[in-house]
Amino acid sequence: MPYSSWGDFICGAFVLIIIIFHFLNKSKKNTALKSVLFILVSVLIFNVLHGVSDLLVYNKVTLKLALIFKYLSIIVFSIIASGFEIYCLGVIKDTTKILKWHYLILVLPVLWNIIWLIINKITNICFEVEGNTIIYHVAYCLLFLCFIFAMIYMPIMCLVYKRGIYPSLFKVGLTFTIFSALFGIFQFFFSFFINNNVFFTSVFLTLSTAYTYLYSRNDLINIDQMTNLYMRNKCMDDLTASDGASVYMLEVMRFHHFSSFTGDQILIEIVNFLKTIFNKYTMYRVSSNQIIVIVGKSDDISKISLINQEFRKPINIQGDDYSIDIKTSIIIKKKNETAEHTVYLLEKMINQIKDTNEVFIVYSSEMKRKLEIEENDTNKIIKAINKGSVVPYYQGIYSINDEKITWCEALARLNVNGEIIHPSKFIPILENHRCINKLDRNMLCQVLKELKSMNDLGTRVDVKGISINFTAEDILNQSFIDEIKQMVKNQEIDPNMISFEICESVIISNFQKAKEIMEELNSYGIKFFLDDFGTGFSNLKAVLSLPFYLIKIDKSLLDAAKENTRNQQILDGVVKAINSIGMKTLIEGVETKEDVELVKNFGVNYIQGYYYHKPSNMTELNKTIEEKV
Repeated sequence: MPYSSWGDFICGAFVLIIIIFHFLNKSKKNTALKSVLFILVSVLIFNVLHGVSDLLVYNKVTLKLALIFKYLSIIVFSIIASGFEIYCLGVIKDTTKILKWHYLILVLPVLWNIIWLIINKITNICFEVEGNTIIYHVAYCLLFLCFIFAMIYMPIMCLVYKRGIYPSLFKVGLTFTIFSALFGIFQFFFSFFINNNVFFTSVFLTLSTAYTYLYSRNDLINIDQMTNLYMRNKCMDDLTASDGASVYMLEVMRFHHFSSFTGDQILIEIVNFLKTIFNKYTMYRVSSNQIIVIVGKSDDISKISLINQEFRKPINIQGDDYSIDIKTSIIIKKKNETAEHTVYLLEKMINQIKDTNEVFIVYSSEMKRKLEIEENDTNKIIKAINKGSVVPYYQGIYSINDEKITWCEALARLNVNGEIIHPSKFIPILENHRCINKLDRNMLCQVLKELKSMNDLGTRVDVKGISINFTAEDILNQSFIDEIKQMVKNQEIDPNMISFEICESVIISNFQKAKEIMEELNSYGIKFFLDDFGTGFSNLKAVLSLPFYLIKIDKSLLDAAKENTRNQQILDGVVKAINSIGMKTLIEGVETKEDVELVKNFGVNYIQGYYYHKPSNMTELNKTIEEKV
């Protein structure tokens, strides 16, 4: 058996394995994948026909039969080229945009090779029979032009429909095109030296088609294994090609409250139901708790009411009932709008209704104006924080023993074009844009500068120290800790004047690291306050084993204590337990005289709230201290 036949049959066997694999592993159907499967079958037939042709020639069987197989293999070769043109059409999302003449082009490769086979029959320009041998001429390369044409067709189509293609499939097709061009050059030049060079064609077609199939299938990289939904990357590809389509986003609220197992089971139940009402449309899991559905050009929202009706009742998971809250946003994707911006708008819309009783929200001109205003405000806030336009406001902390304000907390405000912005408006924005750490740095810098300025003027603020809130990202960053020390040193501020307020989440995220940092800064002179104590601590013993100077008891415990004596006893016990281990205690949110009288009964050391002092600048804080002395 000649080496070329061996090669053809081996390539054919490899392709056959891929085809069997495809049908054994039921893949999601799409035009591109169907076209690649068509090419695979054609490559298999080509390899068999060409291998049999060479085998007949080698064994000196009648050349007429060998030529029949040769002619058939060449026709199938041109069909492979047409198959790749079908693949090119498959990378276009909305095939209704494709003009009919594109489909006529599909037959051109086949017609081209049939014409040249007829010419060859008369002239022997491409190949001829001499004795028991098929002699190939340089003109044989003309039969490859059908495939070269198909390769050129790909980038042309993608230029014409550049806003309506699947980017990932286009990249694969482009790779296929480049390698085809290189192979065409190889085929042309080596035709002079290698008589039976079609063997290399078989190898190339097999490998390149297999690569295209495996990528187009995309099971491992584009399909969520748990829900069997396409993931975010595939969604972005499809959104890019979905101008004018209605896009739904469904988000499960408070999803993180569920355990990993429960959350997964809840999501599976939701997806199974969604498949019953969106069975004609593709769904995507774009995040742990977000699902997107592209529903074509329909803007029908009746299905949303079905979803809401279905999930009003709890979901039963292994005998336990779980109530869920699903919010939905709907938008019609505009032409020239990026996929990323579409998803951004969908998420922003859900944020508008997440704390309401509304179950869905539809993008409208009013919503557009509202989001544009919000986006504009966001840009202003990000710009302001980048410029360091942070303004510290100070709230006094009243000492029961000293009967005066002895500490104060620095509270961040933001100066946006002369307007002072409350943290409730800019903190969520900074957290979403992951630049909250800039606030920490700017706050510390501004507080130190104001302390330095007052010291230079001889009007030192009359408090023991100032506390500043810090996030986990910064307080656990050793390089920032070194930066803190340098900033304090540069402004010539006594480290004992500075305290950092941190939440328990900082500790829980990395207990050992937090302990090391706290001990290091304690030795430097900086104290630590535990903020929001009582809002969800998980390990009281561990938390209180850290070197805190003061524990700030959250206002929620005070509010609870005002309801009944039982809660008062609980709060009293908490205060005594903390004081017994040598830590100071403070209760937040004291706003009335009645609150003051109640808090004093618990034996706390400090009180903070509007009753004694509302946040103000440092000059006004000093005036308040002087008036109350």
